[in-house]
Amino acid sequence: MKARHFIETDDFTKEEYIEMLKVIKTLKDAERKGIRLPLLKDQSLAMMFDQPSTRTRVSFEAAMTQLGGHALYLETKTLHCGEDRETIKDTAQVLSGMCDAIEIRTESQDTIIELAKYSSVPVFSGMSSKCMHPTQALCDLFTMTEYMDEGKRMEDLVYMFIGDNSVLGDNIGGVCRTEARLLSKMGVTFISCAPKEAEMAPEDAAYCRAEMEKSGGKFIQTDDPYKYIDQVDFIATDAWWYHGSDHLKDKKIATFFPKYSVNKELLAKAKPSIKVMHNLPGNRGYEIADDVWDSEQSILIPQAENRLHTEKGLLVYFMYPLLKEKQSKRDVDHYVNAIDELTLGK
Repeated sequence: MKARHFIETDDFTKEEYIEMLKVIKTLKDAERKGIRLPLLKDQSLAMMFDQPSTRTRVSFEAAMTQLGGHALYLETKTLHCGEDRETIKDTAQVLSGMCDAIEIRTESQDTIIELAKYSSVPVFSGMSSKCMHPTQALCDLFTMTEYMDEGKRMEDLVYMFIGDNSVLGDNIGGVCRTEARLLSKMGVTFISCAPKEAEMAPEDAAYCRAEMEKSGGKFIQTDDPYKYIDQVDFIATDAWWYHGSDHLKDKKIATFFPKYSVNKELLAKAKPSIKVMHNLPGNRGYEIADDVWDSEQSILIPQAENRLHTEKGLLVYFMYPLLKEKQSKRDVDHYVNAIDELTLGK
């Protein structure tokens, strides 16, 4: 069985994502009952980081521990990997010869793709700047299925991403981009709400519209936060500035605040059941007003916790079939060797 990688949301079908969601839910339900299944006993996950991380690092590391395995935190600067040093190809081959999977957070999506190309074990993207954050997108979809109104289907949901929607220029809308591409595949209506200079890239909007035609959802772009707010089930946003882009703070505030802030005035026009999401880290009082951040409508902390359950589900979904195959081969080899020993000299 060839290893599969989780590096872009485009790579999987709606049916496969439904399977992943079932695995995530099963493991979370077991955890809630005090049951931790050592499905990845003695397995190792190499975790490569060249950027700061809280949720991604902790969720993957804790997930491996809870599944009976082990995670190795590897800062890229401490490895023989990078410019004028060991190539990504060599690093991929070395790590996949020693570990059972690799997780990587790095600046370039091309680096992740190259690592996966030469790795013989599953590779998980922990985010690439301005491009993709697939584990966060799947986590947010799972969170929505937990908090959607009773009687609703996933395809009935309306999701608004407000604020910085673009990955162009100095914008950092990578989470928006990833979620839009995933949710359009799943049939969730996606509203991209941003000023013109920060709206989604045309190629991403075109991809979403094409996927929505197949899935039955709708893709909507607007620069008016109030236009569709009464239809929205979940409203989400992302950091307007991030580590490495603090110098953009004043510019981002001038662009987005207060019009694109999730505040009480905006939510007063929404359905009472609307839920507020943010992938974190965030800038309190800016993307989301403090009195909304800590309100009953906010599901930021449960959403963050779900990164752990999502990572557990992904690790099992991609690693466990390979482990079972190895165990099966070992069982056969052990049986053959035992017969050989018993028949020696006969």
